[in-house]
Amino acid sequence: MQRHIVFCTVFFLGMEFMRPNGIAQPTGAMGGPYGLERSLQAFNPAISVIVDLFYRQDDSEEGIAHVLEGLSGFGHIHGHAHHDHAHGAEKGFNLRHVEIQLSADVDPYFKGSAIVGVDTERAELEVAEIETSHLPWGFKLKGGKFYSDFGYLNAQHSHQWDFIDRPLIFQLVLGEHGLNDKGLQLSWLAPAPFYLLSGVEVFQGNNETAFAYHGEDPLPIYDGPRLGVGWLKFGPDLPGAHGVQIGFSAGVGRHQEAHDGDADGDADHWLDGTHAFWGADAVYKFNAPKPYGQGDITLQAEYLFRRKDLELIDHTLRPELVGNSLVKKQDGYYIQAVYGVLPRWRIGTRFEQVGLKNQDNRPNGEKVRMGASSRAALMLDFTPSEFSRIRLQANQGAYKTEEGKQDVTEVGVQWMVSLGAHGAHKF
Repeated sequence: MQRHIVFCTVFFLGMEFMRPNGIAQPTGAMGGPYGLERSLQAFNPAISVIVDLFYRQDDSEEGIAHVLEGLSGFGHIHGHAHHDHAHGAEKGFNLRHVEIQLSADVDPYFKGSAIVGVDTERAELEVAEIETSHLPWGFKLKGGKFYSDFGYLNAQHSHQWDFIDRPLIFQLVLGEHGLNDKGLQLSWLAPAPFYLLSGVEVFQGNNETAFAYHGEDPLPIYDGPRLGVGWLKFGPDLPGAHGVQIGFSAGVGRHQEAHDGDADGDADHWLDGTHAFWGADAVYKFNAPKPYGQGDITLQAEYLFRRKDLELIDHTLRPELVGNSLVKKQDGYYIQAVYGVLPRWRIGTRFEQVGLKNQDNRPNGEKVRMGASSRAALMLDFTPSEFSRIRLQANQGAYKTEEGKQDVTEVGVQWMVSLGAHGAHKF
């Protein structure tokens, strides 16, 4: 490792002080020390690290992850042999991935950033994006792997949330990581006396929950991109310390499923089709004149509706159903409020429901209407500085599952710190 460091240092010093013909550059205004400083700055991006530790318990027998996997309308049609537990679902201590971010202005035309999530078992590239800096007429182009800007919450990282967990509708429809994929985004900021931002995105379409793609026999093969998203965000010019943003979004993409109907460990029926969603969101913020967030108010709400239109491609157990359709319609919303009761202290409450519209039209002709589930949360957090936060939260949920109604109480304590420079967050 030391040999590699020495070699890289010598290499860059040599590149700085040598011309292409091998003659040493002179020191002075444009050579030597000035050029070296500029070279070192180019290889010195802003670096930050987020550490997020939390402890949680609930009074369910098999854990909240098992309850959510069996939620009526949002789980599988049939039983399955394994469960994909989300991070943080385990009772006891949990370390949400350590988030390592690097960002820099590349040149006058582009800037880039990369975020790697590391936990005790794996490392995963969350974000690796390139973004233009000076396109004309209010346009901006972004490419790489990034979070979609649909809605309000999806593009936020976990340390930006006002609660330990995400709302149910996002967990159930978009999965553990939200809508995060490889693709391109083109946005336009209108030259208006108010805030008006619109954007379109095309993604490869590899979300494991919402836009899953298997691409293997007997399912058809589709080249990417397989997902398109569009969104609009509007903010009136309000006086003083008040701010409002309202958004609308929609998307549609290919979706494939493989199920294990007899729970023997092997898939026995496959579906292919499209998955579409649309949503609306609204945020109001009041920035009080008191110090350290005292008196600040944030009101936030989102609604999301999804529809799956799938065709049964093959079924080894029920071949007579091949060619029939599965149509799923589900929705959900959350509404939350956060208030700065004292300097550095906030309280917050959130109420949410999923499955107000909860209907399956299954390949066997059966039409099933299922009930709604709800959850209420209360949180209290303390922010000693902009680099740390401690949070206490309690949830009370009433869940309609395939096994019947289940009431679950959850409690959690979160401790977060930020190491290094971290850019300002969006509205």
